[in-house]
Amino acid sequence: MKKIFVALVTSLFVSGCLQTEYQADGLTGGYSDEMTGPNTATVLFKGNAFTKATDVRKFALRRAAELTVKEGFDYFLLEASDNFTKTKKLASNIQCNTIGYSTSCYDYGGGTTSHPRTSIDIRMFKGKAPNQTGYYDARYLIAR
Repeated sequence: MKKIFVALVTSLFVSGCLQTEYQADGLTGGYSDEMTGPNTATVLFKGNAFTKATDVRKFALRRAAELTVKEGFDYFLLEASDNFTKTKKLASNIQCNTIGYSTSCYDYGGGTTSHPRTSIDIRMFKGKAPNQTGYYDARYLIAR
């Protein structure tokens, strides 16, 4: 059963079906958020090994915009941002073949994969967004 599961997951990775899309956090990554005050929140977007770091940041900003509108605000200030990578170790798959009295073993797989992450802290406001660095009009970001 384990071999079937590993083969299925491997084939999905190879075909690119598990590339992180814009979605709530799940098996292949996605966003999560937490209100930290009446008008403040933290948004985290986790990508997988097939997701570009620039897409992860873009998705985090999109979720921040959606959350801003959902909470009844018009724009947000990006107060803090952290872009980082989580490295995951891949399991080795050692296979041995015996022919007569000789045994040969080979290690297939192993290594590591990089999974980009972006965490942002926002403060939400009502009204028109100032034309200054760090302020984002939520409805404009959602429409893009």
